[in-house]
Amino acid sequence: METAELQSEIKGILATLKWSQKKFARVIYAETNDIDNEDEIARFEESLKKDLSRPKIKPERLVEYLRILSLQEEFQKSGMILPVYSKSGLLSETMEEGMKDISLFVNGLISDEKSL
Repeated sequence: METAELQSEIKGILATLKWSQKKFARVIYAETNDIDNEDEIARFEESLKKDLSRPKIKPERLVEYLRILSLQEEFQKSGMILPVYSKSGLLSETMEEGMKDISLFVNGLISDEKSL
């Protein structure tokens, strides 16, 4: 996934879970740091907020955020899944985009079914 897609995916999951970006930042901070420091947490909250809107953020960082998010109990109870298709380089660009769209569609169906 590209940066904009990853940012959109994270924001969509946060909306579904009814989590603020601030709450998400605190979860990420707690998972990646041993020491809780309110000043550092506040700085990280601002940093994460920018990470979710900057066009030049490294996708690897966003993938790590998604991984941590997917391990959270609320995410797992929600029945959501992360789209897992990643480009293989073997298919045409049109086919690659189609596979990505299918993954996103299936994720949406599963999320909708769980909310019924």
